[in-house]
Amino acid sequence: MKIFLLFLLLSGTLFTFSQSQWEIELSHEIPAPRMGKWGRGDYTIYISLDTLAKHFRRCHEITTKSLQYYQNGDSSLENYFRATQQRYIKAAMQVEQAANGFDLNTLVVYEGIENSKRNLEDFGILERYLKQCVEQGKAIVFFKGVRIYSLCYLSESNLKVGDLTVSEILNNGYTIKAFYEEPDNCIFFEFIHLGW
Repeated sequence: MKIFLLFLLLSGTLFTFSQSQWEIELSHEIPAPRMGKWGRGDYTIYISLDTLAKHFRRCHEITTKSLQYYQNGDSSLENYFRATQQRYIKAAMQVEQAANGFDLNTLVVYEGIENSKRNLEDFGILERYLKQCVEQGKAIVFFKGVRIYSLCYLSESNLKVGDLTVSEILNNGYTIKAFYEEPDNCIFFEFIHLGW
């Protein structure tokens, strides 16, 4: 019985990971009165500025609780959370006061102490939230100026067939690309590391 269950579990896992391409449906909603835009290449995402401001306010509250917890303890953690807290509240206020069409690429939102390089090019937190909103149908996506209603996702393993070195086995993983018509022109790109 144990062997049968193990076989069932392994075959289910292999079947789940064998799917390499799927499609998701995007939002069909009418644009909100105040929307911010975020661009990457041929793609433009529009999201409600009110929704984004609420998200930043929630992140600010969570960071404030962390700051209060570490305030009289470790000074490096206190500095970490204080700088993060200030960036979240500043971003929330910017978004709340922004007009329709506000360029979200101008926001500076990252976690950690002040870093001039990250002030210019770190969009990771905003990008992850936008990806979540796109996948949940809470954002509107345009490709080359035309609104689109679906995205394709492509999952590819980086393992080669044949002899593998220890390094290749330990550093394996797969990439997930989200795109409209052209797999090389993706809106989101993610590498999932499975090794050590």
